[in-house]
Amino acid sequence: MFENDTDFLDQHFLIDEKVIDDFVRYACVNKDDHVVEIGPGKGNITKILLSKANKVTVIEKDDRLIPYLLELKKKYSNLEIIHGNVLDTFIPDCDKIITSLPYSIIEPFINKIIKCKFKTLTMIMGSNYIEEVMNKSNNKLSLLTNSFFNVEKLEDIGPNCFEPSPRTLSGIIKLSPLKLDKIKDKKMFIIRQLFFYRNMKIKNALKEAIISYEDCTQNIAKDKINKLNIEESILEEKMETISNSDLDKLVKYIERL
Repeated sequence: MFENDTDFLDQHFLIDEKVIDDFVRYACVNKDDHVVEIGPGKGNITKILLSKANKVTVIEKDDRLIPYLLELKKKYSNLEIIHGNVLDTFIPDCDKIITSLPYSIIEPFINKIIKCKFKTLTMIMGSNYIEEVMNKSNNKLSLLTNSFFNVEKLEDIGPNCFEPSPRTLSGIIKLSPLKLDKIKDKKMFIIRQLFFYRNMKIKNALKEAIISYEDCTQNIAKDKINKLNIEESILEEKMETISNSDLDKLVKYIERL
């Protein structure tokens, strides 16, 4: 055990064997899969994945946990270790991603994986986030998740299933990427495009999104935006930095398109 075994960079390690088995089962790993596990910790789940998958790539930030993974590497030739922060590290193309991330980095992580190539992501997350996503709340994290992924809630998890115990309830969800051409709902299509143009002023990003959806000219798109009478202060913002309250207003304007 480490000297500060209860403080691993906001990590909470899953220790309940039944939940671990459920977590892996939900991921539906098979012998042909390349699996990326983010935040493997001491490798409890990694060992199971290595016995089921063709290849397992783990991404771990904590220096103190790397020795555990190196010991696994001696036994399993299909293990690749990437030592780094997932937010700053290239996530290789893969079949499945499995992770139990620190809850504090969920938004930048979702922002990152919208550009990654994978089939499914099975993830343990705080119940507050899960409820907002399942209820399709008009906040940034919920809209981001729902506009890029099909979301399936799989199981609730109590705090006693982790060491150390988190302060909140958790759950297991599965995200499956949505292809842009499969999104027929205008609101979700436009919101998704706004996130793609997150560093562009909303007035310009919204114009590009309308053009993409309606295959219209720039002048027609501008006219549609002008007719919505969106507050100028919102149009001058960027999706990268917009507040949830202003985003809620923007979504209500978009619903009128």
